[in-house]
Amino acid sequence: MGSRARHVGFTVLELAISLAMVSLLLAILLPALASARVVSHREQCAGNQRCIGEAWQMYLDDHDGEFPYIPIQGGWRYGGVRFSSVDSRPFPDTQRPLTPYVPQSASGRGGVEVFRCPADRGITGETTEVGTADRTAYRAFGTSYRANALLLDADRAGIEGVHRGLRVGEVSTVASRLVVMGDPIWFEVRERTGRNAVWHGETERGNLLFLDGSVRSMQVLPKPRVGPAVYEPKLLRDLGLPEVSERRDEPGTVKTGGMRRAPSEKVVRH
Repeated sequence: MGSRARHVGFTVLELAISLAMVSLLLAILLPALASARVVSHREQCAGNQRCIGEAWQMYLDDHDGEFPYIPIQGGWRYGGVRFSSVDSRPFPDTQRPLTPYVPQSASGRGGVEVFRCPADRGITGETTEVGTADRTAYRAFGTSYRANALLLDADRAGIEGVHRGLRVGEVSTVASRLVVMGDPIWFEVRERTGRNAVWHGETERGNLLFLDGSVRSMQVLPKPRVGPAVYEPKLLRDLGLPEVSERRDEPGTVKTGGMRRAPSEKVVRH
């Protein structure tokens, strides 16, 4: 008579313990993986803005330090892409003044990708009709990054009757404090629009490109009810408000060659 076969397998208790251990490991690893993804996206975003900052430098060098004149939708129309009507693929929009200055091999992904933030979730409001609805900013505007439109229209910046972009020589705000462009959260918070553009996991913080060519991860504050038109963090302190918080040890903080530097603390010099 053959011996009775030995049963091999998990008991209910062993299975329950195994599942509990797997759940515990997932609870530990998933937040770490999510955090690593946020950091990676923030670094890539900062790298994109660094490339665009270099394009701004070349543009200003070629145009005697004068920003392009874009009186309509200057915040979005400075550079970027268009999308094919055939297959929806992006291609450089050379009608935008900055686009030809962005190398087509920028960041190793082509010029079209440098305008796309990997964390771009669009700009949303309480209803789908507000902001970019269900699209990303990249899909809606051809770029994820919003420029400081006042640099692109001297009349709006305070030089009345002048229809051109500002000249670097007319901007006397310290270059390291003057935003050229950045994640659109800088505008949404600054202008108190009520829209949401949190892309990097922290409320009211995003990557910003400054006139000196630096890209920094910063917390943005709403602008004072009365104050300068051009974004200038130091003046917030002068007006009795908390100064903009700057994080210098962020992995996404990238330093590039300076664009140009102006000496004093005023916003626009006539």
